[in-house]
Amino acid sequence: MAVTALILALCLSAEAAEPVRMTLLTNRTGPGAAIGARVANGVHDYLEMLNQRDGGIGGVPLQVEECEVASEVERARACYAAAQASGTVLITTPDRGITQDLLEPAARDRIPILSLADGFPAGTRGDLLPWVFNPSSTVLGGITIAIRYLANRLGGLSELQGLSIGLVYSHAGADPSALLILQELGARYGFSTPLFADDETEASKAALWTRIAAARPDHVILLGQGTRSGASIEEALKVGFPPDRMIALRWPDQDGIRRTGSASRGFKEVSRHAFGDAFPAFDAIDTFVADRGLSSTPKDGSGETHYNRGVYNAVLAAEAIAEAQRARRGAPLRGADVRLAFEGLSINDSRWKGLGLAGFAHSLTFTCRDHGGRPSGFVQVWDGAKWLRVAEGVPQMSDIVDARLDAVVAEFRTANPSLPARAEPCGSLP
Repeated sequence: MAVTALILALCLSAEAAEPVRMTLLTNRTGPGAAIGARVANGVHDYLEMLNQRDGGIGGVPLQVEECEVASEVERARACYAAAQASGTVLITTPDRGITQDLLEPAARDRIPILSLADGFPAGTRGDLLPWVFNPSSTVLGGITIAIRYLANRLGGLSELQGLSIGLVYSHAGADPSALLILQELGARYGFSTPLFADDETEASKAALWTRIAAARPDHVILLGQGTRSGASIEEALKVGFPPDRMIALRWPDQDGIRRTGSASRGFKEVSRHAFGDAFPAFDAIDTFVADRGLSSTPKDGSGETHYNRGVYNAVLAAEAIAEAQRARRGAPLRGADVRLAFEGLSINDSRWKGLGLAGFAHSLTFTCRDHGGRPSGFVQVWDGAKWLRVAEGVPQMSDIVDARLDAVVAEFRTANPSLPARAEPCGSLP
């Protein structure tokens, strides 16, 4: 009897030490490398800090397996197959194409996806895609934040009447819903919405900004990310378009902005998290990760927009895993547990402070229907040498975002008739 008890105790101890497995699909190479590597570094460093400082999450080591996909679907499928075989309980995806390709297998295998893509609004609706969570999807909400911010500067939404607010978007990759929501806002508040398609060639970009300068919009919203936005700033400066009339939504090219220096003073960015590294959690990353040679990011590289986007998403992943652990009371985690934890996840200001990230992000709450969290936004401005926060807590216009998302859901269902209706019950962890 004593021997049996000892064997049982040893088995339970071994089971308790079994790590929580999570898979990070990355774009460290390929067309998205300039952004993808920095985002991946932010995710890695925060989670590694938890391992080094706390022994993992809830005292259980976190085993994060990176798999490079370079924006290639076939590589992502191979990475997914390996992750599924390893028993992963959560997969992060780096872009919209990879996320959409893995929707069916992830739902079949009951593995939740935390999408880091910000151009996939359908991924914010749990009634449509119960196994996908997309807190980075800022395009629709981000446009309403940008419009509200501009209105606040002028004295209210009524002051937008008669203005011209343009949109620069990728001709090949823009989500049509982004164009439509700006046009709906224009119709509601009386401003015109000239659209400027960017086919992303060097010659056409110069011609594009010549047309924009000739059109003389009062403000221009940029949807292009990475080097696209950096090139846009440089071309805008060449034709004399004022940078303080430009506001970016999708991860602007930090290196490109720095190259232009003081010439791009006044350029703005909308984000759902703060920039900079003046937070205790970042000090912990320095102490437990960077100083131990476990980070790919130099100390002066942490705190920039893309790295912080990775940290932001890593926090959400860690908090969901922690909630699932509490509900399972020591039993091994399953993907279904993490999915359910996400649907009940709420991070308020007090919790952000407890994580060493007071002021880093605003409160957000996921629900059965809302897989985006719908947080308020930050607006930062480039002063010629560094970013300065000029507005925070700018709320999305929920009514118009919800109406547009309803249309997105209907269109997605029409385009994907084999997509099963949600069978997972709504609820929260016990």
